[in-house]
Amino acid sequence: MSDYIVGVDEVGRGSLVGSAVVCAFRSDKEFFQTLPFNIVDSKKISQKKRELIYDYFTTNKSLSFSYKIVVAKKKEIEQKNIHIAILDSMAKAAIGISKMTDHIIIDGKFLPTELKNYHAKTLVKADLKIKQVSAASIIAKVYRDKILKKLHLKESFYEWDKNAGYGTKNHLNAITSMGISKFHRKTYQPISKLITKLST
Repeated sequence: MSDYIVGVDEVGRGSLVGSAVVCAFRSDKEFFQTLPFNIVDSKKISQKKRELIYDYFTTNKSLSFSYKIVVAKKKEIEQKNIHIAILDSMAKAAIGISKMTDHIIIDGKFLPTELKNYHAKTLVKADLKIKQVSAASIIAKVYRDKILKKLHLKESFYEWDKNAGYGTKNHLNAITSMGISKFHRKTYQPISKLITKLST
């Protein structure tokens, strides 16, 4: 068995807008002791620190770690449903950087069927317990935030640069007053409810 762990996490499952992002992060157990910062779940640190860590991982090329990002686009989410789209993306990300002897840890309860022949397991709240999953969560979070900030430039009324597409009060109020955009997930409530209401 390898000493390497591949941690996999996703961001954007509950958002009403755009893509979801999955990241797989691979390193050995000692790697995080060499870093100039501590790695914790993306939700536990500030945006500024997340961006600093993201920049470190994306600009430093090293044989001691690797990562892979897979984007589940809005169309795929609407066609497959968010659960299947994320599982498919998790499989692609993990397989993209894993060796057969690696330990793969998926955040959550569901294991993609494509990983059945790997040393893979699920772990609820793995982003709080496994450093590789925490790192994956940070990279996925910042990467998706960048996507939403670009969408915000096209549809600034919804404030996606602040709410990342989630159903905040301001976002829901904007949907009620302005209607939905082409970037909203039409299979999601309250988007689907609004579509039904407007069509009756």
